Amino acid sequence: MPSRHTLKIGDRIRLLTVPAGDVATRQREIAENADMAGWTAGTIERILKQDPTVTISSIDEYGHPWFEYVLIDADGNREEHSLAIMEDESWMLL
Repeated sequence: MPSRHTLKIGDRIRLLTVPAGDVATRQREIAENADMAGWTAGTIERILKQDPTVTISSIDEYGHPWFEYVLIDADGNREEHSLAIMEDESWMLL
């Protein structure tokens, strides 16, 4: 299995699934009645449906690779997102 720590700016990856940590966070936030519960998991689910191929755009000071993504909602509005790859099991290198 590839490691997210080996990703470089410009690498293209395919997101495969919502990371387990984000699923667990959504469940906890729903149970706590948190505002915008499960936002990250929901955003990744929408990316998976739209086009799961992304390009690494930056590496932060902790070594986390990040990608930028523009989601288009049902009304054609753009939503800009910036997300980090935090788990190795959720993606594959292209």
